[in-house]
Amino acid sequence: MLASMIPAPHHGDTEDDLALLGRAEVFEELLETLRVVRKGNVRTVVISGPRGSGKTALLDLFLEHCRAVARGVRVLSATGDEWEAQFPLAGYSQLMVTPPLRSAKDVGRDHVRSADLIGTLGPVQVANYAATLNAHLDGLQLHGSVVVAVDDVQHFDAETLHVLAFVMRRLRGKRILFLVTLDPAQAQLVPAGVLAFLTGHQVSRVPLEPLSPQRVQDLARRRFGIDLNATAAHEIVRHTGGWPEPIVELLGELPQETWHTWFSSLPPSSRVRARVRSLLNAASPDLVAVAEAASVLRRSAGIAEVAHVSGVASVMDALDEGHKAGLLGLSVEQARSVVTFFEAGTIESVYEQTAPSRRIWLHRRAAEAAQIEGDRLGHRVSATPGADEALATELEEYARQQSQVGAWQDVSTALFSASRLSGDIRAGNDRLLRAVDALVGSGNIAQAQMWVAAVDAMAPSPLRSSVLGYLSTASGQNHSAQTQLEMAWRTSNPQQDPAAAAQVAQRLVLHGVASWDGPLITRWAEQAMSLTKPGTPAHIESEAIYGLGLYAQGRISAAEASYRRAFEHASENAQKQRVQMGAGWLALRLDDAETALVNFEAAAPTEFRGGSMRISLWAEAWLARTHLVLGNWDAAAATVARASVRLETSRMPLIRPLLYWTAAELWSMRGDWDRARYYVSQAAVQPGTYRAMQVPASLARARFHEARADYESALAVLQPLTELDPWTENRVSFWPWQDTYVNALVMTDQLDVADSFLTAFEQVRRERAVPSDLARIAWARGRLVAAQGDPDSAKEHFETALGHLRGLNRPYLRARVSFAFGQSMRRAGKRRLASSVLRVARDLYESLGAATYVDRCDRELKATGLDVGNLPDPSDAVLAAVTQPHVQLTAQEQSVAELVAAGATNKEAARALFLAEKTVQYHLTRIYGKLGIRSRSELAARFRLTD
Repeated sequence: MLASMIPAPHHGDTEDDLALLGRAEVFEELLETLRVVRKGNVRTVVISGPRGSGKTALLDLFLEHCRAVARGVRVLSATGDEWEAQFPLAGYSQLMVTPPLRSAKDVGRDHVRSADLIGTLGPVQVANYAATLNAHLDGLQLHGSVVVAVDDVQHFDAETLHVLAFVMRRLRGKRILFLVTLDPAQAQLVPAGVLAFLTGHQVSRVPLEPLSPQRVQDLARRRFGIDLNATAAHEIVRHTGGWPEPIVELLGELPQETWHTWFSSLPPSSRVRARVRSLLNAASPDLVAVAEAASVLRRSAGIAEVAHVSGVASVMDALDEGHKAGLLGLSVEQARSVVTFFEAGTIESVYEQTAPSRRIWLHRRAAEAAQIEGDRLGHRVSATPGADEALATELEEYARQQSQVGAWQDVSTALFSASRLSGDIRAGNDRLLRAVDALVGSGNIAQAQMWVAAVDAMAPSPLRSSVLGYLSTASGQNHSAQTQLEMAWRTSNPQQDPAAAAQVAQRLVLHGVASWDGPLITRWAEQAMSLTKPGTPAHIESEAIYGLGLYAQGRISAAEASYRRAFEHASENAQKQRVQMGAGWLALRLDDAETALVNFEAAAPTEFRGGSMRISLWAEAWLARTHLVLGNWDAAAATVARASVRLETSRMPLIRPLLYWTAAELWSMRGDWDRARYYVSQAAVQPGTYRAMQVPASLARARFHEARADYESALAVLQPLTELDPWTENRVSFWPWQDTYVNALVMTDQLDVADSFLTAFEQVRRERAVPSDLARIAWARGRLVAAQGDPDSAKEHFETALGHLRGLNRPYLRARVSFAFGQSMRRAGKRRLASSVLRVARDLYESLGAATYVDRCDRELKATGLDVGNLPDPSDAVLAAVTQPHVQLTAQEQSVAELVAAGATNKEAARALFLAEKTVQYHLTRIYGKLGIRSRSELAARFRLTD
């Protein structure tokens, strides 16, 4: 039982609170169902989840609540057992043993002695026992509501289940709650008719979901006092499937220092070890051999491979035995079939219980069966406990071949193995350095950081400095990266070792991208390409970024030509991933978002062609942004959710702000403020990090504040960008923040500053006009001119902005422009125009699910005083009740009254309605007079009376 494994709580948390961690919503759902039952309604709820999901702990906690807190609730409970399931009515006998509301004689008469029953009950007998149970429940519910708890229903005898189903189908108008737990993986053990009822429309189903990494962190902190980092939490979820029981076991058993270093796998818990040992002791020799072979082969454990490695002639017979025992089975998919173990930690337990000499023999057999060179070498390494320079040389050659196609994870694995097998310490250190370098290239920063101390301890060399600089770049450490990479270049010798020098130059290219420094990018990309041949890793990776360096200097045509050449040089392998990602960046910035989408989607996957997780995550971060731009907001949210798991697992700070900027903006627009705040915090960076981190981190906060109409805070965040990320004749900003900055200045009445900034920005010469840039400039000017009192000119600017977007699929930007247009016209008194444009903005925002701005559009439309009755806003009824029948508030007064009654200050109401603060005070004074009140608190009270 999970509940019995919980250690003493920390920091005063109650046991109940801890057991509910991650299950509070389900518990509340059960409480609500109980409230319905107590009003005279029969309900049946099935809680489903695999072994270890916490079904029993949740059920026990709920029953404890019923007994201790919920007065007038009687509890009947029974627990299924595999062994007892062979006895007819064994479960029924548990339910009929009840606290003494009835006489001992009655209970004795109804209690069934299972041993006296032979065979299956007939329909008449089932009906008789059901009638007895029904009468028992009737007697109990005279004293209150009844909860009938059936735990592990799949392990109940068929006779009890038929009786229960008979009763549940027929009860009406009773205060009875049937609460059942079921393991879906063993649902076939339940009789078909009973299962049909439990999965039918009459029954409420509550599936238990795995714990998220965030909830695992919370669990570790509150229950064990362990502060897990995000990487460790994600790895625990990956290892355990996110189920509470194995998570609690591992957190309770392993030393705390385990969680503060990188780990590729986790050991089995003591319970899993004991269970596996028991199963193997009872297994046939063939099943043991198959299990051992599968533990060695792991993801390559196909039927043929298992047969070869184990030497078992009839693998299927062994699999049938293993499946029946609950140890392992066969996963059959369209592409392949693989032998898999049922419970997390089982494969590790089987492997560690296999004798060392036996493991070596199995790995040698596996090497013979392996069809992929990397797998074959891996098994040979596992079968070689000591030094073997010949094998190390083979691994080094394999690593060289994989580097040519950009498969850096394979390169890293091979070089780490070669380092261990090296007979010479200098050769071993050199291989180790290159292995760490390949780890960074693959994007596995968490593992690479574990080797920092070992790398630091090595003698100074260009390679050592290059590796440390590369790791610092990927970790977002700007100054450290620059120092190490410059040292690596100074100590390298391009004449004697051009390949090594080119690699250092390529690392400086990445440093330039993270700094968004165009001249730095092109200088070092040209240096790297001059030292290498087309098609080599350093050449392709530099060429893949070179075009961005050209764009950053405003050289658009040259940038496009650069990517055309890069695609010609890139082969159809993981190296092409770099070119696709860079070309996607450029296409997105030049308003070819559809092409960007194609490139980012092609660059993101790494499963089948290898490649770099770093490049893949960068592509996914921009893919999420592209979905946001194109209005595919659900796809953007799904991309963020998918990428965040890999991002936190790899621990790559360089990409975090970019990914979470999109998430923070999306959820701010949708009004999910808790989620938005979370992503704003995840995007945050420390001062001194790279520009490519600081700008999106600032934009995440700015868009959050803007969505809340807190323009002072938005301005405070955006102001530093004018120096951090300027747009000049020789430098082009990649991030479109300038219109948001002007809007914040206008909304905080800093019109002169806004005019000065925008005028300078408009005068910057551009090689080519980008429509979305022109639209942003035009709507910013329209917003400013409107605030300066020239609505006619403002109208022209807004219409120009919308004209630039004509032909582009940009619903989000079009909505932003339309909202500002309508709001500005409403303030200028052009109510019909404002209403027309605001309805367009509202429809666009509604299609995006942007609830925050749908509400703001509704307020603006109401403030126009036109067609108010068509708005889907219930506040009209509220205001009708607040005002007396003979009192009429104007549309503007209604909007002010709503905001102030909800707690907004005059300044906040002014920002939300795009009014002067003095105008809000004027409206408020008139509202007080009309309603006969004297304070904000009285106005709020009027609104509360209508709730």
